[in-house]
Amino acid sequence: MGQAQHGGESNYAQNVNEGAGTSTGQPPQDRNRDEETHGMDTAEDMDEDEGFAARYPVRARKRPCTWWRNQREVIARINVAAEIKEPNSYQEAITGPHGHAWKKAMDEEILAQMTNGTWEVGVPPPEVNVLPCRWVYKVKTNPDGSVDRFKARLVAKGCAQREGVDYGELFAPTSRGSSFRALLAVAAARELNLHQLDVSTAFLNGDLKEIWMKQPQGYNSDMPGAACRLIKSIYGLKQASRCWYDKLCEKFAEIGLRPAKADQAMFTKVEEGEQVYVLVHVDDMCIAAREMKTIKKIKEEIGRMFKVRDLGEISTFLGMEVRRCDDGDITLSQSRYVDRILEKHGMKDAKPRVIPVAVGAKLGMEDESEMLTDPTPYRALVGELNYLAVSTRPDLGFALSILSRHMAKPSKMDMGVAKGVLLYVAGTKELGLRFKKEEVENIDGYCDSDWAGDKESRRSTTGYVFRINGTAVSWSSQLQRTVATSSVEAEYQALSAAVREALWLNKLCGDMDINNTRMKIWVYSQGAMNLGKNPINSSRTKHVDVQHHVVRERIARGEVVLAYCRTEEMVADTLTKALPEMKFSSCRYEMGMDVT
Repeated sequence: MGQAQHGGESNYAQNVNEGAGTSTGQPPQDRNRDEETHGMDTAEDMDEDEGFAARYPVRARKRPCTWWRNQREVIARINVAAEIKEPNSYQEAITGPHGHAWKKAMDEEILAQMTNGTWEVGVPPPEVNVLPCRWVYKVKTNPDGSVDRFKARLVAKGCAQREGVDYGELFAPTSRGSSFRALLAVAAARELNLHQLDVSTAFLNGDLKEIWMKQPQGYNSDMPGAACRLIKSIYGLKQASRCWYDKLCEKFAEIGLRPAKADQAMFTKVEEGEQVYVLVHVDDMCIAAREMKTIKKIKEEIGRMFKVRDLGEISTFLGMEVRRCDDGDITLSQSRYVDRILEKHGMKDAKPRVIPVAVGAKLGMEDESEMLTDPTPYRALVGELNYLAVSTRPDLGFALSILSRHMAKPSKMDMGVAKGVLLYVAGTKELGLRFKKEEVENIDGYCDSDWAGDKESRRSTTGYVFRINGTAVSWSSQLQRTVATSSVEAEYQALSAAVREALWLNKLCGDMDINNTRMKIWVYSQGAMNLGKNPINSSRTKHVDVQHHVVRERIARGEVVLAYCRTEEMVADTLTKALPEMKFSSCRYEMGMDVT
């Protein structure tokens, strides 16, 4: 087995050396154009009139600036990236117009696997389940849309695995969006430095029990009946993410980084009296600390454990654009993501709207003739908009809540409402969250409901938003699970959901060393406040589910405090119903949204 493996490595090295000697540059085009046209006629050649020459003296003349030529080159690079088709199979990649580039990408992937010791070649036992594998191809682009690199990934077909035989536990935590936004809010308030790391081939670091996989296409050994015995995890396995997280926790513990109580994908430690935070989302890491020397030390320690790419100061994280302003504020937006959605749906030049959903808009037509014959475009559009709503745009929360209720059988009217939301996004693509640089970290929340707002089920809508220094870090707009018989009951159910989120945020505050003993929640229903503070058991409230009385218990413990808020000042109102422009803009501003 070892000889076959080393032989493959030797052949691979020989192929790489042979490929290094070939020329990959493009043939020169019009390289003498500038030399042939460099000389310009003088004024005497153009006009022999002495009077003209006296009025307009002879001077050296230069060619016009060629900014337009550079712009054309940039546009050409972007168009090339958009026109490159990603192959679906090995044969399509090798025989296609970019076969050399894809072959080089596959060579790099195999080299990474061999360097990492992911497998060893051998003959599997006859009763073993040998998993198939395949190549996955992706064109990586720069932020301006030009081609960055061709990437090939070898993945196992985990669909062929058997539960209890090939895998056991599968769960692996990833960081919550609320944790990332809270980290940005704390970084802005405390002037922390934010840097980013990318772990190369992260899933290959996990350890495995004995699992066999077929040899990758195009890289077969001469040994008859040979296969790859996986020693470490590989992409595509059902347990790959779990193995990677276990290895990450094991290695991070060696340098003192421990998982936080509120978010198991956020790791914290105290380094020389300074708090350090490392937020992990699969293979992307965000490191926050006050001193640059601390961040540099953490990077070096992680770099000794895993193969990483140092991306420097954070600028883009999971498709979200992060920018630190001159005044110390930090903004979070997704303008480039919005541009891609608009271009995909052909609405880049459409006339924008000022609100996402008009007041009184109706969804869910029951007439079969009005149903979409193919719901796929509707589902794709709602999914794309939903990533905005849960990441950087709380102003889209209610709109996506009602659109998501009709994913099974959407109507033409539903599609019209979804495109209306896209028009609103087109006019506000520069909007994002602005985390302010303030010394005191103040946390509060707003809770609201819309009683029987859903016309089909007559269930109410829960909406809440929690802010740090006036900027939203956590929000939700969701249909309640049961019908409320009164507005007080609807508000009490919404308050129950808000209290549960507040309890989680309290734990997160402890992990991030934020002094917040009691979470304040603003409510405008005095009936819900009285029901939470007092053990009322009347004919109107005795049927309220026990789970909602967590409000009463947590208030009694002093973990949550309720405060009255007028309807005009209720920030969460925009998460429960469609609002007119003036009220909607006010709620949006109070959630910390601003032009980034």
